[in-house]
Amino acid sequence: MLATSGLNDWHNLAQRLKSHEASNEHIFGMSKWIESEIRLRLNETIDKSVEDQIKKEKVHWKGVLERIIEAVKTLAKNNLAFRGDNEKIYQKNNGIFLSIIEMMAKHDPTMREHLRRISNGEIHYHYLGHNIQNELIQMLANEVKSAMIRRIKDAKYFAVILDCTPDISHMEQMSLVIRCVDVSTTTIQVEEFFLQFLKVEDTTGSGLFEELEEGLVTLQLDIGDCRGQGYDNGSNMKGKRKGVQKRLLDKNPRAFYMPCGCHSLNLVLCDMANSCNKAISFFGVLQRI
Repeated sequence: MLATSGLNDWHNLAQRLKSHEASNEHIFGMSKWIESEIRLRLNETIDKSVEDQIKKEKVHWKGVLERIIEAVKTLAKNNLAFRGDNEKIYQKNNGIFLSIIEMMAKHDPTMREHLRRISNGEIHYHYLGHNIQNELIQMLANEVKSAMIRRIKDAKYFAVILDCTPDISHMEQMSLVIRCVDVSTTTIQVEEFFLQFLKVEDTTGSGLFEELEEGLVTLQLDIGDCRGQGYDNGSNMKGKRKGVQKRLLDKNPRAFYMPCGCHSLNLVLCDMANSCNKAISFFGVLQRI
């Protein structure tokens, strides 16, 4: 056989090929090859059922993930807590997220099948735990943040608004808000975008400005395009020599400083209340209560 023993009699090659083409082995091999070609063309190979099952599983898991993302978006949009006392389906106090998933399963065949598999122990990776929730929240947050940065870059020029407040662990954090003209909509309007909290360890004018400058670099925003800045009336912010506004003006003379109107109004109201004995007594009683 040519396939096993080969051929070295090249003078009689033509005759040997003719005899091989008439052999049972060659005819059987050709028939199998033609049959395989037809099956491939008609998508009816021996593993067609396996491929169909794989495609069906892909559709199922894609549907599950889409529904989980919609639940995450709904809760995040309404600023609702995700988790309760436990993270198990069909148990009391398991949180709003799992309650929404259970509600979906009552009316949606995809989620019903998914929860059936979980209940019967057929799958170990169900994508309903806190890790996937946090990952999806972070991915959605990054996408929203990227969209806001694109709008700011389209506008080119912007103003920065900063304010500091301690968090629950008494660590000082600074909120970064960018104000610009949104040109992405049909009606041109001024928008303010909260981008992030900046962790602050040094609350001096120098420390706060360094955090601001580093934050703008991280967001890929050019500090030279800043045309305004607004802060509270603290000396570390509005100081004419060492405040944040002065340090930013040294970097960019076109970033004009404007004191925050709400903070100024708050100071006026505080001074008004302190000058009135009845107001002092009233707020003192409220505070003791």
